[in-house]
Amino acid sequence: MSETEAVRSEEPPLLAVVGAAGLCGTYLLEAARRAPFRVRAVVHGPAGRERVAALGADEIVEADLAGPDSVRQALKNADFVFMIPPAFHPEEDVFAIRAIEAAEHAGACRFVYLSVLHPHTPGLRHHLRKANAEAAVRASGLAWTILQPSMFAQIVLSTWGRAPGGPVNVPFDVHHEFSMIDLRELAEVGVKVLAEQGHDSATYELAGPAVTLAEAVRIAGRARGVELEARTVDWGEAPLPPGVADDPSRGPDMRAMWQDYDRHGLRGNSNVLRMLLGREPASFEEAAAAFAARG
Repeated sequence: MSETEAVRSEEPPLLAVVGAAGLCGTYLLEAARRAPFRVRAVVHGPAGRERVAALGADEIVEADLAGPDSVRQALKNADFVFMIPPAFHPEEDVFAIRAIEAAEHAGACRFVYLSVLHPHTPGLRHHLRKANAEAAVRASGLAWTILQPSMFAQIVLSTWGRAPGGPVNVPFDVHHEFSMIDLRELAEVGVKVLAEQGHDSATYELAGPAVTLAEAVRIAGRARGVELEARTVDWGEAPLPPGVADDPSRGPDMRAMWQDYDRHGLRGNSNVLRMLLGREPASFEEAAAAFAARG
């Protein structure tokens, strides 16, 4: 063992969180503060650096996921890597593969990839890109774990639950059921599979309790003390969010997702999440109350 390796082995392991400035990444950083890691937050630029500055990361590194050298530098000396790909990006599978290669080069001992529930859904290109990334993870020389979460409760709460009182337009059938996971629990599981032995070569479906969008929006309103009522609008005519509307890939991908949700909803089984947590997963009501208190 070299002197550098000896020093490295005496320190707490270094966890690099790629995509640390996103909604999921910020919850993971908060959970990682309670774990025996040094944490390096890997962000895209100054705005991301500002977003994670108060979350207790030991290091904050900016990296361009399109640049192999930039990614390799960001993951240098990392022991563990948690990869959160950018949502709806047309090259998210390429970025994941780049991170895998950089983690291998860094000598990382574990790689966790955040995928999605039901990645092999033919009509959803952004799901299929995650399926491609999963294949690359499994083919790597790393010890790996893949997490396949259901819809994030906090996405529903931030997208529709913050509306002013009254009707809330949702671009798919609000009476379909969706399994929703509380990001606090996704982060808890993420840290668990990194910190514990026994999760190598595992692919975990992580689905929270199911609820209709109509009920979820009502619950979100009650948590804020306002009355909200979800109503279905045409997925093909609903406005796209800023940053997506004019993108030739993200816009169609989001509409395809809305169309699939309009037909089927998105349901999974909570058994694996229950097993990993060692308790019942949080209800949407609990997630909404915590989100409202968070401000």
